[in-house]
Amino acid sequence: MVQANRCRIQQRLERIAGFTVEKGRITRPTYSQAWVDAIHYLRCEMEMMGMEVRMDTFGNLVGRYSPGKSTDKAVGIGSHLDTVVNAGAYDGAAGIVAGLELVSMMHETGLQPKRPVEILATADEEGLICQKGYFGARFMTGDMSVDEALSYKNAQGKNLEILRKESGIFAGRPFGSDIGWAADYYSRFIEVHVEQGAVLEENQYDAGIVVGIAGIGRLFFDFRGEADHAGPTVMKGRKDALAAAADLITKVWETGQIYSGSAVATVGRLAHYPNIHNVIAGQAELIVDYRATEDELAQQIAGRIKEYAAALEEKYGVAVRLSHELYTPVLRFSEKLLDEYRSLKIPNTMELFSWAGHDAKAFAQVTDAAMIFMPSIGGRSHCPDEYTKVESFELVCNYLIRLFRSK
Repeated sequence: MVQANRCRIQQRLERIAGFTVEKGRITRPTYSQAWVDAIHYLRCEMEMMGMEVRMDTFGNLVGRYSPGKSTDKAVGIGSHLDTVVNAGAYDGAAGIVAGLELVSMMHETGLQPKRPVEILATADEEGLICQKGYFGARFMTGDMSVDEALSYKNAQGKNLEILRKESGIFAGRPFGSDIGWAADYYSRFIEVHVEQGAVLEENQYDAGIVVGIAGIGRLFFDFRGEADHAGPTVMKGRKDALAAAADLITKVWETGQIYSGSAVATVGRLAHYPNIHNVIAGQAELIVDYRATEDELAQQIAGRIKEYAAALEEKYGVAVRLSHELYTPVLRFSEKLLDEYRSLKIPNTMELFSWAGHDAKAFAQVTDAAMIFMPSIGGRSHCPDEYTKVESFELVCNYLIRLFRSK
């Protein structure tokens, strides 16, 4: 019986983690030299197993394993190669390594999958270029135009054309000629990912079948008061924009607590002006991030927060404006693929929602897609403490391989 190789899994995780632009911590933005080096490493790993390797004009790397030269639609499996700043070693890389391990298991035992298998290392899932999640997967599935993609810029003001040129690996390949190439290409998309939360660990489960992705909304608020001297200005005469913003932040926290378990609510971004210790803030801006497993609940939360924000005008004597709002509905993954996961009977497994967006969300628009979660120790993610046991990889790969024997 074919078994996953824990040493090989660990070695690949460590090698990918070593590709970073910052000494002593993992930071791997798409198109950086660290990303280019990681691409070369993955290409070599794939080619050693006889895979045909290609890259689209965005930077998504694809390795195709089809020893039987099947013409059926391929099974896609993978995740993203890029990271946030000061990241952990598992977010994204775990899905690529799991895919590589599955192909390694097939290659070393002579197992020929009925369908071709393609390992994907997607680009800019974290959105460091445009603050738009799973950017590379959106390119693959056609969820944007070329002009839209080129309109985004990173924090340094560089768009895709400039960044691609600086990377040095797209010579002679104009951007966008293959946009949407995966829209009707894959028979299904499988993404193995670390949970990035503590549900599995706290409930002592070894793996999770992800049934969907929570609805995600954002509310952009502007507060306009009057800047004034922090000393002579009497308290009753103040129009303190920051005080009003702080009140709303507390309300967002309380709202999240009320719906805990079914929803979350966060203010993670706040700016205020002039941001001087002895001046009353005349202006403040914040973004509310809210997420829920039901669209109706998400709308209820948004309504509650907006109503409370409007009441702050009279309380603080400031103008409060909702400048922008976004909402991505709850996504339910393919029941067909979920049933395939259930049929594997992975021991000690629960079903759960993902509270973060992933590449699978983009692929779910064009094919059957679903995810498998592995426990994140301590629930930590997007930080150096991120950790998932290699035994989790072994478990998931030893059961997922069964899908490729029969499909």
